Amino acid sequence: MTARRALVVDDSRSARAFLTRILERHDLSVDAVESAEEAIEYLRQQRPDVIFMDHLMPGMDGFQAVQAIKSNPQTATIPIMMYTSQEGELYLSQARALGAIGVLPKQIQHADVSKALEQLRLYSSAAVAGAPSATGAAAAAGAAGVPGAGGAAGVPSATGVGAVAGARTAGSSNTGQYRAPSDGTRVDITLERRSPDRPDMPPLPPELRSVLEAMLAHHGRELRRFVVDNLETQADRILGDMRLLLQDSMPEPTVEPPPGVGHRAAPWLAAAGFMLAALFGVLWWQRGADFAALRVQLDRSQQQLSDTEQKLQALQLADARAQAAASGQGAAQHDAPAAGAATSMIEAVPFGETPLAGGRIEKVSQLLARLTAEGFHGVVQIRSIPGRYCMVSGPGGVMTLPSDSLPYSKCDTVGNPREEEDDSASERQSIAFADMISTARAGGAFDIQVSAGDAGEVLTPYPPVTDALTAGEWNHIAAANNRVELHWQAATH
Repeated sequence: MTARRALVVDDSRSARAFLTRILERHDLSVDAVESAEEAIEYLRQQRPDVIFMDHLMPGMDGFQAVQAIKSNPQTATIPIMMYTSQEGELYLSQARALGAIGVLPKQIQHADVSKALEQLRLYSSAAVAGAPSATGAAAAAGAAGVPGAGGAAGVPSATGVGAVAGARTAGSSNTGQYRAPSDGTRVDITLERRSPDRPDMPPLPPELRSVLEAMLAHHGRELRRFVVDNLETQADRILGDMRLLLQDSMPEPTVEPPPGVGHRAAPWLAAAGFMLAALFGVLWWQRGADFAALRVQLDRSQQQLSDTEQKLQALQLADARAQAAASGQGAAQHDAPAAGAATSMIEAVPFGETPLAGGRIEKVSQLLARLTAEGFHGVVQIRSIPGRYCMVSGPGGVMTLPSDSLPYSKCDTVGNPREEEDDSASERQSIAFADMISTARAGGAFDIQVSAGDAGEVLTPYPPVTDALTAGEWNHIAAANNRVELHWQAATH
C-alpha cells in the first residue's frame, strides 16, 4: 500500500514540528518547508495527498499560495487545509472561496486532525486499534495526580455531578431517595443546597431548579474536558520544543570519537536534564494556576446562578403586582402600546462571545415575531455595546479574566477581547443573525436598524480606580455593561 504524504508549509519551526508529529501518528509521511515559495518549488517535483498551509509568512502569504496552486492544472486537485491562528466565519468563507477545504487552528487538538484526515479519506478511526481516548487520558492524568484532571484535588467529575442530579426524584427540590446497601429499603435524605450566609428564600419551581442543575452539570463536564485537552496539548508542545532544543545543543557526532569524549558530553546531558526538569516544574505550577482559575470561574458561575434566582423572584413578584394593578382596567387597555410609546429590552452578553449571536438570536427572533403578530408598525433598533473588562494574558497570549482577588493595578489590559475586530455593527453579528434580520426586513412590516455602540455608553458606572480596587469588582460592572439593547417605537400617524 502506497504511503500517504502530507506537506506542511509554515515559517515557524516549532509549529511545523508540532503538526508533523501529530500527522506521523496517523501514519502519514510528512515533508515540511518554511515558505510559500519553497512549497511551489516542491510541487514541481512532488504530489502530496494534502497540504497544510500557514497564512502569515514572509514573502508570499498563504492565500496567495493557495491561488497559485489552484490555478495550476497539475496541482489544482491537491486538497489544501489552512493551518493558522486566524479564525472566524468570515476568514473561513474567504479561505474556501480561494479553494481551501477548511481551517485548522494553531491551538490544535489531536481530534481536529483526525476529523480533517477522515474527511479527506486519509485516515480511519475504526482502523486504529487501542488508540487512547480522551477519557483514558483523563483517567491516566487523574491517576498520576495531575491537577485539573478528573478525580484530582477533590474535584467532582461530570459523571459524579450527573449521578447526584439523577438520584433526586422528580418533583422534589431538596430530598432524594437512595437505596440503603444493608437492607435494600429506600430512605429520604434531605440535601441542603443553601450556604449558611444566604437569606431564607422560598424554593424554586422544580422546572427551573432542574434547568439550573443541568447547566451546572454541563459546566462541570466542559471544565473537565478543557483541562484534559489542554494538558495533552501542552505536554506535546513542551516535549517537541525540548526535542528541538536537545537537537540544537548536542555536539555533532564524530566517526571516531577521541578518548574522553563521554566525559565532555556529560555536562551537556546534565544541563539538558536540569532544563527538562525545570520546564516540567514550570508546567506543573502553571497547570495548578490554571486549575485555580477554573475553580474561581466555577464559583463565579454559581454566584451568577444565585443572582439569577433572586432576579427571577423579583420579576415574579413584579408581574404579580402588575397583574393585580391591571385587573380593574378594560380590555382595550390591554392591547398593543399606543402610537409613539417606546419600549426596550436588554440582553447580557457573556465575556468573549459575539454580541449578536447565540441566545441573543432567539430573543430577537421572538421579539420580531411578537411585533409582527401584534401588527406593529414602526422602528426596531438593535444596538451592541461592549463592556470594558480587566484582563490578563493566558496560555498562547489569549486574554482571559483573572481571579476576582487580583488587584486592578495588576491587569495587563482593560477593554473587550472583541473590540479590535468588532469595529462595526456587521462585525459584531454572526451569519445566522444577519440571515434572520434579512428575512425579517423582507417582510416590510417595520424598519430594523442594527448599530454598534461604544464602551462609553454604560448602564452602571465603573468604580473609581484605587489601590484597593480588585479585578472582580471591576469585572462585575463590566459584565453588566456588556450587552445588547433592543428598542422599538411605534410609528405616529
